[in-house]
Amino acid sequence: MNLLKQQTTDQAAKGGVLGIITYLLIKWNVDAALIAMTTPILAAVLSWASTKIGDPAIASFFGTEGNNDGKPMKVAKKKTAAKKTASKK
Repeated sequence: MNLLKQQTTDQAAKGGVLGIITYLLIKWNVDAALIAMTTPILAAVLSWASTKIGDPAIASFFGTEGNNDGKPMKVAKKKTAAKKTASKK
């Protein structure tokens, strides 16, 4: 599964969970203002949970693309100017 598809699936799953929770709160006659205030908090909790369960670098439950060891993806570091000048000599 490529990274874009993983991110899309992850975001759709989180949106579905938010939708279900919102639906249940409406069915239980919770005040609309309270629902509106808790929605961003729930989104933040889901994002935090995905950093603990899946890939912390991209906050995804499914993110381990390119690694067989299950560790998060690594970002390549850029060479510094000092290394460039030393290599030219």
